[in-house]
Amino acid sequence: MPSYSQASSAYFLIRLAALLSGHAELFGAELGSEAAYTFSGFNGAIFSWQGCTLSVSGDNHTAYVAGETPMDSYINVHMALQQLRVQAHNGDMGAAPRVMIVGPEDSGKTSLARLLLNYAVRMDQKPLFVDLDTAGSSMTVPGTVSVTPVTKTIDIEDGFMGYATSAAVSRPVDLPLVWQYGHELPSDNPVLFNILVDKMAAAIDKRVAADKTAAASGLIVDTHGSTDISKLETIEHAIRTLKINTLLVVGNERMYSLLSNRLETMSQGLPQLETTAIKLAKSGGTVDRDAAYRQQQTSRTIKQYFYGTTREPLTSFPTVVNFKEISVLRVGEDVRAPSSTLPLGETRKLTDTSVFEVDLDESLFHSVLAVTDIVRPADFVSDSGAADAEGEDATKPSASYDWNEAVGVQAIGFVNVSKIDMEKKRFTMTSPVAGRLPKQVLLDGYVKWMEVV
Repeated sequence: MPSYSQASSAYFLIRLAALLSGHAELFGAELGSEAAYTFSGFNGAIFSWQGCTLSVSGDNHTAYVAGETPMDSYINVHMALQQLRVQAHNGDMGAAPRVMIVGPEDSGKTSLARLLLNYAVRMDQKPLFVDLDTAGSSMTVPGTVSVTPVTKTIDIEDGFMGYATSAAVSRPVDLPLVWQYGHELPSDNPVLFNILVDKMAAAIDKRVAADKTAAASGLIVDTHGSTDISKLETIEHAIRTLKINTLLVVGNERMYSLLSNRLETMSQGLPQLETTAIKLAKSGGTVDRDAAYRQQQTSRTIKQYFYGTTREPLTSFPTVVNFKEISVLRVGEDVRAPSSTLPLGETRKLTDTSVFEVDLDESLFHSVLAVTDIVRPADFVSDSGAADAEGEDATKPSASYDWNEAVGVQAIGFVNVSKIDMEKKRFTMTSPVAGRLPKQVLLDGYVKWMEVV
């Protein structure tokens, strides 16, 4: 199994030589004979069951042929899941596999999810991909959770973002449903994270009720890497809420033992929930990603959201938005003036789901904002609008409106703040849709992206 690793700025090309027999695959997707594939910023492994010949050119940081591989155990998992799908298609819908993958950072969880999804699609299944990795979102911008119908194999060169981009161009029914979390880690705001998982579970239930093939195909859940015992509460909540019946623990014996014990305790309180934990070895081809590499990966993902991939380029557009036309909200973090500035005797009640309107100022420069379908009431007057009439500071938010409906609302798209004109009180935003911003209420998070021309 050849494994490859390279710097993000380098390119290399792989070609599978014509074969008399056998084949090769990347994360479960077959490579075409004599087809050429170009990679940049790539870490991965090409696998062949019978052996193959590869032609490789370009810059590689590391390239080697591995003598040991966990692929036997991975294919056994796939075959077991496929047997459950057959049972579900034959009428036992409770057998449909609902799989969650957990483990430490850099243990190959997302790669395993991609492999299992591709194997399922090659068996004419239509599984759902649930992405709970808020720091390294695969199908959309980071700081989100999402669920995506997977009806074709994940693109070999462009990966998950290539799949999402292709759906945006030609298969809108396969576009992900996305919720803005706005934090990097699930443990940053577990209350909000669990609410979003609940919303997602309801959307999944609605989807599978209308699509029996999707229901029988099941779902694959990717998660953020962690072995911290105190931070597993969100995992346990997701297991219960998403009705997980198969838990794959990759690359950590202690985590497997701990979760096995917790699953036993959970089953006593929820006898209808039967979850089997399976321990898997991580692939020897996995690499430890440093902070710089992760930042490059985040930047690349956001760029692909706005501009597409090599195979599926997209066009984004600059749009000018006046301050008074929008409200920017943040959930679970107070970005307003400190409580010490409140009138004597007044206090501010804060919760993990408190919604705050953000000051419209330079702090939003380069912010990636989620567009929502929340509608401001007809009589809504922001402080911006009032201040314009009085010639005062028009950047302060209104505290008079209850924005609680923003908790758990879906994101219908994203924009990037590329320019701020404080004198004229307006933003220039990069948007994947031409023309005026279609909605008025946006959600802020921790993600910032500076476009480099």
